[in-house]
Amino acid sequence: MKKKCLIFFTIGIGDSLMVTPVIDKIKDLDGYELEALTISPQVTDIVQNSGFFNKVRFINFLKEDMISSLKSVLEARKNRYDISILVFPSNNFKYQIVHFLIGAKKKFGIRYLERNFPNLNRLSGKLLKENRSIHAIEQNFRLFEFALGIKIERSVKMTVKLISKDRELAEDHIKSNSLSDKVLVGIHAGSDTFKNMEKKRWGSEKYIELIRSFSDLKNIHFILFGGKPENGLNEMICSEAGENCTVLKNVTFFHSAALISRCSAFVCGDTGLMHTASALQVPVIAIFGPTSSVYAAPLNEGSVVVKKDYPCVPCYEYSRTPLLCDQDEKYKCLEDITVEEIAEILKSKLKV
Repeated sequence: MKKKCLIFFTIGIGDSLMVTPVIDKIKDLDGYELEALTISPQVTDIVQNSGFFNKVRFINFLKEDMISSLKSVLEARKNRYDISILVFPSNNFKYQIVHFLIGAKKKFGIRYLERNFPNLNRLSGKLLKENRSIHAIEQNFRLFEFALGIKIERSVKMTVKLISKDRELAEDHIKSNSLSDKVLVGIHAGSDTFKNMEKKRWGSEKYIELIRSFSDLKNIHFILFGGKPENGLNEMICSEAGENCTVLKNVTFFHSAALISRCSAFVCGDTGLMHTASALQVPVIAIFGPTSSVYAAPLNEGSVVVKKDYPCVPCYEYSRTPLLCDQDEKYKCLEDITVEEIAEILKSKLKV
């Protein structure tokens, strides 16, 4: 009889995509039946579309009331999992409580160096010590080897599966905006705002200046991506940058992903769309400030990380503590990255 193995994904798109390389390597492992547990609608869609799992369970415990969430957890518990794995990163006591309540015979997770309060790491069963010198993809390979007791072949290729309908919607957008003859560059100027994550953004005025610096190159067009909360930011940037940009708004994740796949380059900060572009093999110019490029850099061919190696960088670790700069010159790590630096790299990518 196959062992039932539950993989517990956390809330971030990028964090979840960085688990897909190891899942791709174990999806056909003899003796195991893989299921996924997700807590975010978008991550649920990504995991379901991957085709890696026999079943995907969605528990919206971050938004549901406690009673509804508990009922969902207890329903999942009835499946009597042999193994459950809480993926990296998941340094939050709420995740650890849910992982414990699922009640798998054997549970595995990461022992984080950053000790949050309350520190409920031990609820995740057997723990592998976090290694801050390696990428999150490698961190998850190590975790799965620890949990399954096997050696797993390495890969850094993440998975975002697009269907023909998504690609057709992207082509429709390109044609309706008269962009068929343009070289497309994607920009994600925004980010999540959870735990002050808006502070990791490169300045909107710099994105405006970057787009303007390409205004003489009529064959290059910028598309601004982001979720509904970022529509205002993107529209402001586009209105001030000139005619060589458009805003993509109010579309599904996969519609966005299909259009990102048509871009020749993607400029952004450390965000889920950065990992999406990387998964789609689009060269990324990733602007890093207070977060760790060691953990999260795009690893696909052609991608580059732009950052300042100041002693205080990175100041943000995977924890419940919000991002907060304690330096005299606030967020100097981002402020000191110039438009000229990014424009020069982008021109080399576009060969202009």
